Amino acid sequence: MLNYIVTVTEDVVMAAVMICLMWALCRLAFGHKGVRFVAGGLILGFVASGVMAYMKNKTNKIATNQWNFYIFLATIGLTLLFLIFSVIFGRKHRKLMYYGTDTDAGIGFGGFAVGIISALLTAVLVFYEGPDVLAYPFLFETAGNGVLSAEWALRLAGYLLALLLVWVYVRFLYRCVMSLDSTHAVLWAINAMMLVNAVRCLGLGVSKWTARSRWLKWMPAYSRGKYPWAFPLAKFTTNNTLVFVLAILALSLVIPVILFIRHTKVRQAYDNPAQLRKLKSINRRNRRWAVGALVCAALAVFNLTVVNAYNNRPIELSQPEEYEVRGDEIYIDLNQVNDGHLHRFEYTTDNKIGVRWIVVKKPGAGAYGVGLDACDVCGNAGYYERGEQVVCKRCDVVMNINTIGFKGGCNPIPLAFTVNGGQMIFQLSDILAGEKEFK
Repeated sequence: MLNYIVTVTEDVVMAAVMICLMWALCRLAFGHKGVRFVAGGLILGFVASGVMAYMKNKTNKIATNQWNFYIFLATIGLTLLFLIFSVIFGRKHRKLMYYGTDTDAGIGFGGFAVGIISALLTAVLVFYEGPDVLAYPFLFETAGNGVLSAEWALRLAGYLLALLLVWVYVRFLYRCVMSLDSTHAVLWAINAMMLVNAVRCLGLGVSKWTARSRWLKWMPAYSRGKYPWAFPLAKFTTNNTLVFVLAILALSLVIPVILFIRHTKVRQAYDNPAQLRKLKSINRRNRRWAVGALVCAALAVFNLTVVNAYNNRPIELSQPEEYEVRGDEIYIDLNQVNDGHLHRFEYTTDNKIGVRWIVVKKPGAGAYGVGLDACDVCGNAGYYERGEQVVCKRCDVVMNINTIGFKGGCNPIPLAFTVNGGQMIFQLSDILAGEKEFK
């Protein structure tokens, strides 16, 4: 659950904030006609995302690295065009965009260009993040328990809570922009965000180049000596996604902060107490929009920092327990493992490799779940006990205890054993065969 709260927030919030501000910008500068551009881009982006999600997860015809590289190029190019047409273009259109006047006079060529670029940027932003986000509910790992399991429901709850938080935030942010009624402020905010995102896309694109991807033969050959700036940029961008997300959030908060400050007290002239009460009511409403946006942004930052740190906290595996070695066999007293809790054991091979395995008594008629402390999906990360649950340390999937000992999914790799005379007996050869999983 926590993993998807963090992941979906990080995936969605940057694109959502920029699309929100482009929507508000077009609404302020061009009236209802401008909104149609961004709405069209949203529809195009979602349709393309749905197709891409299906192609990525149901076929092998999509090379994600190549698609992403060209999405980065498109984002950078569209950002430059947006800056040119929104800042440098003719006086009439700058006045129309900065001051929001004459919205009924027609969009004009400059406004039409900005609207088309906003639509394309919206589509590209949705197309980059959308496929993974749309596919998450169909890819939840539940250890084979299916969509009716508590594990699937918890992951869906985290997924939906993150989407709800971002949706509420952009709604508050949109109301703040419309209440501030300053196309100049929102224009500079969105331009700054686009530059931050363009730098991020440049770094991610450069990372494909520095990796010397074969499909980039049309570009100059990369060498660290000739392009010393490329690798540090790619490394910083790849390893610091959160920095860019927080930068976008920080820039978006400028608008609600300004709105709150402007409406802390009545500054307009009024003729009677009724007008004063109306102005105070407007101030309270606008402060509520601003506070709502600030609270939602704080929750998003909390998810991306505190919740993320908690979710990725190091989990210490329990210490291995004692057992008895007799020749080529290992013996464990059943009374040692009959309490229903997870028990971990470890044998150190001649190659100084510790082979771990786990034992847990299954609910019901005295069966045991036994397997190596590793799986085919997550490797030798191991399993730990959380309450009455057995959980994979790496992917946080809760195991169905009744399926431990069976092959498949995130289940522990099965380990053969026998029970005789109140003892659980393992062949040393079976333990040694698992050595490869822990190298």
